[in-house]
Amino acid sequence: MQQERLQEPIDVAVWFSQGQVIPRHFRWVNRTYAVDQVNQRWTGKNGGIQIRYFAVSAVGNAYKLAFNTKELTWQLEEAYAV
Repeated sequence: MQQERLQEPIDVAVWFSQGQVIPRHFRWVNRTYAVDQVNQRWTGKNGGIQIRYFAVSAVGNAYKLAFNTKELTWQLEEAYAV
């Protein structure tokens, strides 16, 4: 498995269901990726800002998405080619 650290801004379409945020699609480098599965979710902090992380599978690869709850922005932090 090859890992690539990116830290790139992305656009994400989400569903809200039963108090959960569920990423459905994300747009990176002019391409839209459909999220097949949310494999894991956790919360962390960057300074005093809460960040919500999502490990997702899309198009046979794995990605780590981060949502900044203060700025309301998304980043693609890592990509894992399988």
